[in-house]
Amino acid sequence: MNNICGLCGAPLTSLDTLLGGNRLADGHFLCNKCLNEATDINKDIVDNLGQLFLPEIRGIILQGKIGEFDKPTISQGSEFKDAQNQTQSFGFGGAVTRLDIIQDQIVALNARLSVFVDAEVKELVNVLDENEKLTAIAEGLTVPDKVEGLIFASQKRVVFIDKKFFGNIQQNEYLYQNIASVEHIESLLYSTLKIYTKSGSCAEFKLHNKNDARNFCNAVNAYISGSANRSDKQQQQQQQQQQQQQQQIQATSFNIYNLPVSESVFPQNTLTPAAQNSEVKKESPEIIFEQLEKLGKLRETGILTEQEFAEQKKKLLERL
Repeated sequence: MNNICGLCGAPLTSLDTLLGGNRLADGHFLCNKCLNEATDINKDIVDNLGQLFLPEIRGIILQGKIGEFDKPTISQGSEFKDAQNQTQSFGFGGAVTRLDIIQDQIVALNARLSVFVDAEVKELVNVLDENEKLTAIAEGLTVPDKVEGLIFASQKRVVFIDKKFFGNIQQNEYLYQNIASVEHIESLLYSTLKIYTKSGSCAEFKLHNKNDARNFCNAVNAYISGSANRSDKQQQQQQQQQQQQQQQIQATSFNIYNLPVSESVFPQNTLTPAAQNSEVKKESPEIIFEQLEKLGKLRETGILTEQEFAEQKKKLLERL
């Protein structure tokens, strides 16, 4: 049995270890002072202490302290003041880096990560591809190995990483094309994420925040079902359609002003008004309506004024 508190390192007393009441799931004990500090933040800890691990207790206490300072994020330029009014900064100054972009994505996901995964967050620069974007991220443990690390989802995969003390990286990757299904289970203090692969294996993770597994399931299912990919394709198609429409309008405006004299929608004033009225060439309604439509687009884009549009419309109608 451990003789010191797993959190603060203080020697344990008989009251701390009485009947194993302060024992955690990983065998560590908490002194009554640390236990009281944790339960002041979350009272559900008392009834679930035997299911929690030491890193989770650290995370709960750390998040509770962060909450006292209006929940600062780790995005670039964010700051808060501690009890001694000393300004503490998160992120990096200067030019925007790949790490800054990743941190902004973490903030946009409302992720609550502790300082214990700072090394893993920085390692995302090397793990994520250039165009890969985070869709979910959380701090947790592998089950049953109890490896503490960071798990994230992107638009193509789920990855668990743990940066070891000596710098080596443990990385488990699950591509969406190999995932059969995902599910989540929520308890009072944490949640469990299970990833079932098409080969029949199952990867299980215990996430510190009870909402994290649900967010992961939603993010992964969106891409497995193809809805997220369809949404991306729809946006690309809309952009392409808008570009094509703009090109057509530009081409139309050029062609109208560069038509031969006989085909131009702006008849040349080579005859007297009386002669023009008597010798106006008649056109089929289809051609006239097509040119009216082109005139309308020129007016909408601001190339023609209302007065110019009215004049040219009148001339076209006279050719019916």
